[in-house]
Amino acid sequence: MTAGKSIALALGLAAVLGAGAPALAGGHGCRGEEVHCYKKVRLPDVYQNVERPVMLRPATKRVVHVPPVVGTRLEREVVAPGRAHAVHVPPVYSTIVRRELVQPGTVGYRVTPPVVETVNETVVVHPGSTRWVTYRDRYGQTIRCPKKSPPVTRTIARDVVVDPGQRVPVFTPPIYADVPRTVLVRPAGVRHVYQPPVTRFVERPVVLRPVQRHVVVEPPVYGVARHAVKVRSGGYAWRPIRAHH
Repeated sequence: MTAGKSIALALGLAAVLGAGAPALAGGHGCRGEEVHCYKKVRLPDVYQNVERPVMLRPATKRVVHVPPVVGTRLEREVVAPGRAHAVHVPPVYSTIVRRELVQPGTVGYRVTPPVVETVNETVVVHPGSTRWVTYRDRYGQTIRCPKKSPPVTRTIARDVVVDPGQRVPVFTPPIYADVPRTVLVRPAGVRHVYQPPVTRFVERPVVLRPVQRHVVVEPPVYGVARHAVKVRSGGYAWRPIRAHH
């Protein structure tokens, strides 16, 4: 956080405290538990650095020549062509055991009653409040402290449904039996077998990238010039302090 933002935050806090605090009563102090109080302080003038761009070097151009790139490439060459022939395949059978349904399952229902309990609950009858007390300490400094009033509560009893009544399904599983069956695994057919061609790899020269000519543009170089200017005059604000009474 910058100095300007810190001072703006302090001035905003002083405005909120001034609007919400009572008038100066004199001779009153912060009593009760440890609280945060505020002291009136003098704020200095605020300055800010102003920046402006400055060109250090203008843009330039230069030509770059890139030589060609030549390499070798492997190419596949066919020595013997491929061929195909037919092969007759007989059918294939197998005996498997299948699990078949003998008696289907059934579903019944069982009803359970609801469960109710009495619970005690604490409710707020009147919320607490806070008021501000302003006084001067033994050094003559102006102090503001918040004074809190506790909330008023009471306990009431009410019935709560812990578990509502339910209709629970009761499932009777089905009955299965193992039955042997003869099944066709694969029918008869003709399978075509392909003999792939015989190939070899040979190396041949190839131009991977021709001669190239590039124009490289160097961008301009900029810098920053800074000087300080006054953006806000000093004043007064309330600074938080910790007081024990």
